[in-house]
Amino acid sequence: MEAWVRFSAQSQARERLLRAAQYACVLAGAALSRAGNGSGGSSGTLSRLQQLEAHLSLGRKLLRLGGSAEALGGAQRSLHLPDPVLRFCLTLSHLNRALFLACDNVLWAGKTGILPGLATEKWSQRSFRYFLFALLVNLSRDAYELRLLLERAAAARKRGRSPEQQARLQAEGRTRRLRLQLQLQLQLLLLGMRDNPPLLLDLLRNACDLAIPLEKLGLCRSSPGILGFCGLTSSVLSIITILHPWLKLKP
Repeated sequence: MEAWVRFSAQSQARERLLRAAQYACVLAGAALSRAGNGSGGSSGTLSRLQQLEAHLSLGRKLLRLGGSAEALGGAQRSLHLPDPVLRFCLTLSHLNRALFLACDNVLWAGKTGILPGLATEKWSQRSFRYFLFALLVNLSRDAYELRLLLERAAAARKRGRSPEQQARLQAEGRTRRLRLQLQLQLQLLLLGMRDNPPLLLDLLRNACDLAIPLEKLGLCRSSPGILGFCGLTSSVLSIITILHPWLKLKP
């Protein structure tokens, strides 16, 4: 109960709940349009789902007002990280997120009538472009973390191998040795991901989110059902990391 109270008190948590509901509407609408075959009742329900999805999207934009300042603060903190790769990736990710949220705030002002003459399509494309850049940098960071994980696991395994085992491995044929090395890398990858849930969740969340800007920018066509599923999955993973902070990838 205390975890839920802490969760509901955070604006980011409420925004994630609205996001999950929004993409659940997209997923339900896709399933309904596939099964309804154009019937009148299905069309009315689909229209209401689309209206609800639009209201949820606008509500999320309201909750994200001021998020650019928080992202800029994160970029400033990441400048002091000792690892140069993490420092570069996290700083660039926070900066792109700040620009994405700034464009999102302008879109909110346009859709609410504060800026009536706003070119919403242009600002929407700009917003999704920054969102895509941030996701690509986040996935690069995940790949770097994964590489470090594999190197540590391989070094630990090598230290635990006896000289006789090392000699036998070197005596194997080249093709067989390459196959064994690939099998070993796969085993280390699976074990590393199992023992590092924060990295696994972050990788899955970023991979799911990637489908959304790719579709919105016209770089990769996908169905509304896939977009709804990916958005809902990434939202649920974000909610899990908020409920259980130890599952959030650090720094």
